[in-house]
Amino acid sequence: MSFIEIRDLIKIYQSQEYSIRVPALRGIELEIKEGEFISIIGPSGSGKTTLLHILAGMAEPSAGYVRVGDIRLDQLSEKDRSNYRRHKVGTLWQIPNRNLIWEINIFENVEIPMRLLGIAREERIKRAKELLAEVGLERRMNHKPQQLSGGEVQRAGLACALAHQPYLLLADEPTGELDSKTAGDLLKYFKRLNETHGITAVMVTHDFDVAKATDRLIQIVDGRISGYSPTANLKTIRDMHQVYLDTYGTIQLPRYIVEKMQTQKEVTIEEEDDKILLIQNELKKANRSEKTKKKKATPKKKKK
Repeated sequence: MSFIEIRDLIKIYQSQEYSIRVPALRGIELEIKEGEFISIIGPSGSGKTTLLHILAGMAEPSAGYVRVGDIRLDQLSEKDRSNYRRHKVGTLWQIPNRNLIWEINIFENVEIPMRLLGIAREERIKRAKELLAEVGLERRMNHKPQQLSGGEVQRAGLACALAHQPYLLLADEPTGELDSKTAGDLLKYFKRLNETHGITAVMVTHDFDVAKATDRLIQIVDGRISGYSPTANLKTIRDMHQVYLDTYGTIQLPRYIVEKMQTQKEVTIEEEDDKILLIQNELKKANRSEKTKKKKATPKKKKK
């Protein structure tokens, strides 16, 4: 059984003042295995951050089925979602101010989530030291965030996200403020902690090179999943040829294929052995016409 299961997930934002409804997610279908490290990639406004917020228990689905472990997020009350966030989820955000408290040192920052859960002082100290050592900050424990580099701040944030031993780690553009080398270093620590702690990790990004550091890449366009693939098989985003077929028979084609086709045109579906073919009707008519011309142009052989 998958660790995360999402079926027909819909999220609609509505303005109370103007009664405007804006769909952010339009029927997401997704499964994630326990311990998997995946990336969700897509342009701004595609719905990837909304999906992350729902998995974090920070937003309520408008409709659909969302399960993380044995918890149905679509059925939780606000109080239950708060408990879920506190005990089960670790988060790492692009903006450092959301990950750390600037007035205290990073050792104290890592301690705070454990204090909130009532963990004994000796255990807090031991675990905080271990986590900061795992992200290469054992010599910077008494420094405040403003005394660290950008990469060190994000690594400290990563340690904080894991302090309460969550079983799901979510990251929203964690490398967005970093240069390529520093981003690469952060991703190495991220992947190492994912493997060492056996934690399931989901990272949102718009950068294909960052997404390549994960096990699997999911692409979202206009609130729907348009493709997915193990990253080992990908050299560019155009190498992504796998798509989801949902329970309604809906397929979201990869964006680069849609750009090649004439949209809002009639399409014929044909079965050929174990293949399903989508053929644009205008192209099909043109091919038939061409075959007819060739047939007429071929002279008939005279009978002897």
